[in-house]
Amino acid sequence: MVISLFLFPSPPTLFINAMSIFNLLALITSGYMEMIGKNKQYAKFCDATDSNKPKEKKNHKLPSRIGMLVFYTPSFLVGLVSFAVFPHQDPRFVMVISILTIHFFKRILEVLFVHKFSGFMMLDAAITIGLSYALSIATMIYAQYLSQDSPAQPGFDLKYVGLGMFLIGITGNFYHHYILSNVRKNDDREYKIPKGGLFDLVICPHYMFEIVEFVGVSCICQTGFTFCLTLGTVFLLMGRSYATRKWYVSKFGGKFGKDVKALIPYLF
Repeated sequence: MVISLFLFPSPPTLFINAMSIFNLLALITSGYMEMIGKNKQYAKFCDATDSNKPKEKKNHKLPSRIGMLVFYTPSFLVGLVSFAVFPHQDPRFVMVISILTIHFFKRILEVLFVHKFSGFMMLDAAITIGLSYALSIATMIYAQYLSQDSPAQPGFDLKYVGLGMFLIGITGNFYHHYILSNVRKNDDREYKIPKGGLFDLVICPHYMFEIVEFVGVSCICQTGFTFCLTLGTVFLLMGRSYATRKWYVSKFGGKFGKDVKALIPYLF
């Protein structure tokens, strides 16, 4: 089969196979919900401080910066712990744990020192998302552990191609996050159209590079679970970028360049 040229055989465990399907369907559904306007509460085009919401829920909100740390810290800790739980593994396995740990460490650093926040998010949503990220990362690592000793290896070893894509993706993602962080100066809370980098072509180049990063992770792992997770992430970020572009068009009208796409230059 063609798939055997690129992926390890699926491990004989119902949990991994079920998680692969669940993550794929959940992420595709989330992307669709974003596209039709059912946005996540931490998106900027959702007013997390809506005064029409019940007053008692205000006690269950976190500052956005703290909420984002809740998103990423558990997954970072899963990566760190994995080095101790799975010592003396092959280069691919060490590479997988390393890139996942670096990915979430970079996210934490951005939350602390790059991104600017002004709103709040619901505590239960932050905890749910943080735990789901951590479970996905733990499952990815476990799937890799089960696959590394498989007698049937992929026909093509893509881990170094994947490493190159990962480095390009994480660098491009950080660069455009940095540009976004400088759009609003000091205490300015008015949204502006970002300029520079690839923002003149797409409104979400940080998502585009995040997809490149995830494709790189898939090439390093070469497991069915990671492939499903990456495919689902692509659909999620397509929906989110579409919603982001729609928000900018509604807010800025003719000031927003009609040739600026959502995610892929000249195409989408």
